[in-house]
Amino acid sequence: MTRLFSWPLISLALLLAAPAAPAADETPFYRRAASCVAVLERDAVDMAGRYKAGDRSVKPGLVRLTEQGFAFIGRAYLRGLRKAEADKLIDEAKATQKTMTAEALVQLSTGCRAEGAKLYADASGLEQMIVSNRAKARVDKLLK
Repeated sequence: MTRLFSWPLISLALLLAAPAAPAADETPFYRRAASCVAVLERDAVDMAGRYKAGDRSVKPGLVRLTEQGFAFIGRAYLRGLRKAEADKLIDEAKATQKTMTAEALVQLSTGCRAEGAKLYADASGLEQMIVSNRAKARVDKLLK
């Protein structure tokens, strides 16, 4: 299965800004971003299933959720994370999330949605436009 939140935003982010040199250790942020991308992807797949079952009201929320995931991806890229390491971190996050309780996953998702919304809100207008464009395209592909 193709990752819902794969890294196509990376090439677009190059247009926005040269990646800053990573701080002393960005690993905690990278791990958090990967954890959030993984849980948001899980939520998006669930929402897509509801859409395909006839609940058309979930589409705007699915787009927002996807924007939040792409906001994490874009920020991690700008901080120096690249695809190979990102994929590894997401795989680790998914494995960890398989062992989490439903309550812990809901808490993680809630926190990640809030953080993703803030990352999106803090992005420049151009960055938001790119993220929104990619999110809408990804949602359309997911819902086909």
